[in-house]
Amino acid sequence: MNKTSGLAQRIVAALCLAVMLGLSLSSFAAEALTGTVNADKVFFRMKANTDSEYYAKLSKGAKVALLGTSGDFYKVRYDSKVGYVMKKFVTVSDATAKKLKEATQPKSTSKYADAKSISALGTPPKFCKLGDKGEHVEKLQRALQLKKFYEGTVDGGFGKLTQAAVMSFQKKYGLKQTGEADYDTVLKLFGSVAETTAKTDPQMKGISSISDIAVPKTTSPGNTGRHVKALQQALKLKGYYKAAIDSSYGDKTAEAVKAFQKASRLTVDGVAGYATIKKLFGQNAANYTLETERLDWFKNGSATIPKGATFTVKDIATGKTFSATRWSGVNHLDAEPTTSDDTDTVKAVFGGEWSWRRRAILVKYNGHVYAASMNGMPHGTTTIDNEFSGHFCIHFYNSRTHDTNRVDETHQNAVASAMKATW
Repeated sequence: MNKTSGLAQRIVAALCLAVMLGLSLSSFAAEALTGTVNADKVFFRMKANTDSEYYAKLSKGAKVALLGTSGDFYKVRYDSKVGYVMKKFVTVSDATAKKLKEATQPKSTSKYADAKSISALGTPPKFCKLGDKGEHVEKLQRALQLKKFYEGTVDGGFGKLTQAAVMSFQKKYGLKQTGEADYDTVLKLFGSVAETTAKTDPQMKGISSISDIAVPKTTSPGNTGRHVKALQQALKLKGYYKAAIDSSYGDKTAEAVKAFQKASRLTVDGVAGYATIKKLFGQNAANYTLETERLDWFKNGSATIPKGATFTVKDIATGKTFSATRWSGVNHLDAEPTTSDDTDTVKAVFGGEWSWRRRAILVKYNGHVYAASMNGMPHGTTTIDNEFSGHFCIHFYNSRTHDTNRVDETHQNAVASAMKATW
């Protein structure tokens, strides 16, 4: 035998030994996990179902090597054959069961698999059911694992095992056993829900249209209570509010209001004011009053109440109201009482005599209320037969007098006072 052939033989022998040793070690490792048959005449089947043919009937006390699980069966090796024995007929120690699970269960790649608490999972998942997939299912599975209901892998697939875990959880806590991660189930498991629809939110029960909701008062961020609840219900019906109805005006409610305002071409401020409530409900708010606005006279203020316009004036101190009509005015608005009865009211406002004194007033025109100031002295031109010999002056924010062309401080103080009043 030459040296080359001798070397080849030694390599082959070494490889054979390595293969044999590998097989031996592998078999030893697998067969280290064993169970004991706990009944006589137990079927050692070829497949994991009770209709399968079998290799043999095992006697009580027989040892089987545990290779894995398949539903209600253990996958085992016995007498050099691999088959299946029903779990209930095999006694396995807790330590062995744990090792078998670790050895056979696929490792999860989910970022939620190692979460140590339900709160660490973040926002609650969306409602989900058999067949659904994705991150929301992963959160559900891990939460059920933490509660000891789910023994599978966090893989994001809502299969039969996940469904069974959900039903076990529902049964444990007296919930309707739907097998779906519905509103009640997610709420019980996570303490809150992320999103609801008009059909799934229990706070929408009996509500199918806006007319089913009592018109609320105006509300804004930070408010709570039934008026916020009504706002959320209406926004949910319109498809703008996705979160659970909680009667609390938080960021999600404000975002929904802004989205509705933008779509409705309203001022986008996130506040459910009069215009927003009227647009949403088709009616004025339950606490309906028109918001007092500051009208800048030289920034489109003069054009807002044009010449010839008739409007209503309310004296803040006395509460008296009268109708007036704009005659003219450049630096401020020149007005006349519309009728002789209105002239009598103007005179009564000033204590029964004509006066240049400034009074805080509100001017209502075209659905808006503006803060203003007026005097009560007839002067200059008259165009209406109303027993008022001339016109009187109404000042708004930044308006000026005619003679001096200056901003009158007393008038502006009255305008500022009027801004604090409501109609």
